[in-house]
Parts: sequence; structure tokens; C-alpha cells
Amino acid sequence: MRGEVLKPDDATGPGLILGEDGKRYQFTSARVHKGAALAAGSPVDFIALGEEARDIYTLGRTPAPAVNTSIDAAYAPAIAAKSEGMLKYFSRVLTRNYFNFSGRARRAEYWGYLLFFFITLVVLIVVDAVISAAFFGVDTYGNPNFFPILTILFYIYNVIPGIALTVRRLHDQDMSGWLYLISFIPYIGSLIIFILMFFDSRAAPNKHGASPKYGAAQTVDVFA
Repeated sequence: MRGEVLKPDDATGPGLILGEDGKRYQFTSARVHKGAALAAGSPVDFIALGEEARDIYTLGRTPAPAVNTSIDAAYAPAIAAKSEGMLKYFSRVLTRNYFNFSGRARRAEYWGYLLFFFITLVVLIVVDAVISAAFFGVDTYGNPNFFPILTILFYIYNVIPGIALTVRRLHDQDMSGWLYLISFIPYIGSLIIFILMFFDSRAAPNKHGASPKYGAAQTVDVFA
């Protein structure tokens, strides 16, 4: 497999290689052919074993590392790629990104939003049931009246940000946001969009911006 060195093996810890499959692999200098020194940005060919890179060969000229800053510059994308937390993604979708149809959204943001959307929906259904029982009693057959007012309002409130998030998720895979219209195809449309949401981010920047998962410094297009 081919890839690009993100961080060399040094005193701060094992090196990191971004493979063409979009995954990161750790390595040590002992795994590099003939002990060649690898700097950030070096193209390599290697064998992936679990989360470790072995039998690493350099491809072409190895770029010289920048003085005193190569480690920080190479390792920064890996730090930025960490998830900010699903609850934070959920709140951001409903506030700052409510009408945001531009840019990109990583996979964790989409599933984080979806998780807390359904959790909140279940909680509101329970609250509506309690309120309905307290204020609206039962019908002539003895069944409790149920008025899902809060549930409906919450669902309506989420229509626009939900669509906007899906559009940004499509952008993250270098697809047009207009593909969302596929969801209006009966039976299979929503299923197609749902499946697309499982796909990982494209590592390389595109016309919608830098990858929110792999960072602006990543230049390897794993789907090339």
C-alpha cells in the first residue's frame, strides 16, 4: 500500500503514515528499508498489519524536514482530526450551523447529531405523554389522550439543520449537495442517502474546503 508520512519516528513517539485507504499507521525506524530517514511528506510504500506499517520503502526524493518545526507541523493534523464530541456536534448543528449548507461535515458530526436527535425525541415523547395524561385525561373508551406537541415542534425545528448537515456530509465526500434530492425517490431514495452517510471523509481538500477530519495539510486523495 502507498501512503504519505505525517510524522517521523522520533523522541516524541512512533511515526505516523497516512495510507491511501485513509487510515493512519504507526511505524518505527526499524521498519524502514535500509534505515532510511523519513520526514513529513515523504511518499512511501508499505505493508499494513493492523495499525502498524511494516516493510516501508521510500518512493522518490524524501523532502528535507523544516528546522525545529517539522515535528509540530507534521503532527498537527493528527491532533486536529480528533472528534470534538457527539453532543457538541449536535448542539452546533442546531445553533451555529442551522442554515449552513456550505462547507464539509465529517462522519462523526452526522452520527453524533443523529444519535442525540433520537435520544431527545424519545425523551420528548415521554414528556408529552406525562403532560397529556395530566392535562387531557382519557377519552370515552378509557384510553389516555396523547398530544405530542413538544415532539412535533422539535421535529419541525430539526428539518432545516438536518438537511443542511446531510448536504455538508455529501460535500465531505466531494459530492454535490443536490444529491440530497435523491431522498425524494420513493422507497430507495432515502436508503441511498443513508448508505452514503457511512462513507469516510476524503482526505484531500476540495472546492468545499479542507477535510474536517484529516485537516488542511493532508494532500493524499484516498479515492484517487
